[in-house]
Formats: sequence, C-alpha cells, structure tokens
Amino acid sequence: MAPQYKQEHYLIIQPGSHSTLVKFGLDDTLSPPTYSIPTKIYQSSNNADQYTMIPNDKPIFPIVKGSIENVKGLNFLLKSVLKSVLKLNPTILLSQIPLVIVQTSANWSPASIESITNYVFEAMSLPSLSIVPTSLCCLFAYGSTTPNACVVDVGYQKSEISIILDYQVFIPGSKTVSFGGDSINERLSKLLPQFNESQLESLKKSNIFEVLSAEDASASFFGSDALKEKTDDIDDGVLDIAAIVTSEKSTREILAEKEKELKNKKSQTAIQSNGKPNSELESNSFVDSEDNVVVVGKERFQGCNELIESITKAIYKSISKIPDLKRAQECYDNLILVGQTSQIKGFKEALFVKLHADYAIGYEQAKSSAQRQNQSTFRNTGDLSRDLNFVQVPKHIKFLTKPEYFSEWKKYGFEDCSFLGAEILAKMVFGSSSNSELYLSKEEYLEKGPMGIWHVKM
Repeated sequence: MAPQYKQEHYLIIQPGSHSTLVKFGLDDTLSPPTYSIPTKIYQSSNNADQYTMIPNDKPIFPIVKGSIENVKGLNFLLKSVLKSVLKLNPTILLSQIPLVIVQTSANWSPASIESITNYVFEAMSLPSLSIVPTSLCCLFAYGSTTPNACVVDVGYQKSEISIILDYQVFIPGSKTVSFGGDSINERLSKLLPQFNESQLESLKKSNIFEVLSAEDASASFFGSDALKEKTDDIDDGVLDIAAIVTSEKSTREILAEKEKELKNKKSQTAIQSNGKPNSELESNSFVDSEDNVVVVGKERFQGCNELIESITKAIYKSISKIPDLKRAQECYDNLILVGQTSQIKGFKEALFVKLHADYAIGYEQAKSSAQRQNQSTFRNTGDLSRDLNFVQVPKHIKFLTKPEYFSEWKKYGFEDCSFLGAEILAKMVFGSSSNSELYLSKEEYLEKGPMGIWHVKM
C-alpha cells in the first residue's frame, strides 16, 4: 500500500529562469508560495563541481530561457531549499516529505529530468517525487472542468504556448517564443537611453505603463500615429466570427463596435488629481527603486508590440497542430494567460484583439468561401483544399475567467497561478493511497531507476 503523507509536509518547488517559488506544507485555503528566491547559485573558483549559496564566487544561473543549462547547479539549489526546510522544521523526517517539482518549461530535456529524479532519491533521500508541467498546473488553477485549453505563459526571457488535450500536454502543439518580459525592457532602453535598467523595470511595473487600445491611442494626447500601440482593458467576452460572416457591416466596423462596447466596461485607472486619464496626459510620473520620482512621456505606452505579435502567431500555429477541429475550437475558447508580464494594463486585451484581427477577422471572404465549399462538396468541383482553410478559423475566442474563490490569491495576483495549480495537484497526487500511479515512489525508483519518472501518469 502506498504511504499516506500529511499535507503539512508537502514540499512544492517551482524553479524558473529568474526566480524559484517554494512552499512547505499546505493548508485548506491554498495560499500563495511562502518564499521567492533567485534561481541563482555560485560556483567555486577552485572546483567547478562545487557550489554554494554565498555570493563570493562565480554566479551561475541553472535555468536560462526556460532550458536547464546546468542541471548540477539546479540540483544543488533543490537540496539547499530542502536543507532550509529541515532547519526550520527540525522534527520533520525526510521520509515524511513528498516533493512536487513544477516543470516550468517544455524545454527541459529528458536527460535533465532523469538527472533531477536520480538526485532527489539518491542525494536528497526523499520518499516520493512528482514532476508536473506548468501548463497543466495552470489549467487546474483555473478549474479542471475543461479538459482542453491553450496556456500562454509570458516569462522573463521567453514565452511558451502549451496545448492541453484531455488533461495531457499535447507535445506537437508546444511552442517557445524568444520574447518575454525582458524584450519590453530592451525596447524601452532604445526609447529611453537615459534610463538605467532598474528604472526601466520600475516603469514597466508601474501603473502608468500600459498598452492602449486603438480608440484610446487615437484619443490620447499624442494620437495613434505617434504611439503605434493597441488595446485597453476589455472584458473576457467572446467575439463571434459567425456574426461577422453573416453581417452586412465591414470587419472594421464590427471590431470598432466591439472595442467601444468593451471599453465602456473597463475600470478607470491611472487617474491623476486633475481627473484626466493617463492616456490624455503628455507626461506622467512613477517612483523608481531608489524612491526617485521619474517623469516619462509617450514611451510609457510603447514596447509591447513585438512581444504581442510574436505570441499571437505562436498561438495560431500551436492550435493549428490539433487535428480535431472541435477540440481546436475548445482551445480557442479556453485561453489561459499567465506570467508576470501579463499583468501590464491592456496587455491581455491587446493580445485578444490582435488574435482576432490577424487570424479570425482577417478572412473577409469567409462567407462566400463557405458557399463554395458547400457547392464543391456536392459537385466535387472547386478548390476544396483552399476552402478547408476557412473551416479552421475559430468561430470565437475567449480567455478563461479567473476563479473568485481563492481569496488569498486575489491579493497576491494570479500571474503565478501555476503554483496554485501545483498545490491542487499535490493534494490530489499525495492525498490518497489510490493515486500512487501519479508519482514515483522510492520503491519504484529502486526497481526502474530514473527512467521510472516517465511511467508516472501526469
């Protein structure tokens, strides 16, 4: 019989390129991670295989752009976390601690995962291990009522698109975009060369940095031509492509109406004492990391276009890999956007509008094409292969709504919801003796070795 673990002994570690989230012990409310530490260690100048957490040697970043570049260094970081846990909880035995590791990128190599598995059992002496993909964690954080979804994770150095079909990661649909939050900083550094790196990061995280809608950009102090940016805060509503096909209005008119309708629902934010919205001000100010008040102009509305465009292309290419059009449509209806960069005002909405404009609304001939397809079906004439392309266009697109019942996560923010999903999965995996196939035990490891991790049904 599989061992029973207490949830107050669960250890969850989510190592990313920039930071690692940690929590030991779960409670009923599923609260945010207890610690966020840099994913950085130090390598001894005398011995390349010796690492330390003391910043007196060469800094090493085990994960770069999602890929594990130094698995020995990452293993050392995992063990350092465990040592800290044991130091704070001296009465806890190693045999009582099951470990959940969140695989934060599809770019982790099989060799690296097997090396981590070996290290967890041989060097850390833990009794059980479950490695869960971050995309699956995100799905469970949003609620596991839908088996099919598309997860868009905007990271620090890259962004990843993952397709979930029947609660499993659909590998052919996984795509990595070489743009992330730091690409915004790079763009801003060219627009604001007088700003240092810290100021650029503070600007990006401030409430005056946003992506404007076409309407807001046009009505702004600068005008749309000067900004070349899009979108504002719209709701999670669906734009029905079927309505566009059957409407006598032009695509441009319908999109404008939708944007205006959604704009009326947005909350008024970034308002200065004079009552004007941020977009109508020639300049606005933010406070940098050294408590200096810094004034910035139109650059506070720029820097996201390249990132948004690359992500929309990747979403379309990823979902196009799904052979079943019904499930592909379900993925378009269940988009999940996560990552710290996604909290930028207007970012999600700009992605929403761009996706429609490029891959749904752009097919102006959809109505006549559908008619030609019907004719070719009965007459066996016409260019059926061309017409079938229009069948693959999504009828509607929707972002999943954040759940409202995780009260503590409302304050923390939902950008790191993959950690919440890992907590939910940890309870499911280790909470019952009947779920032993969802993790690798020490006994199974001794029998199958590190490759036993591939037999886990997650």
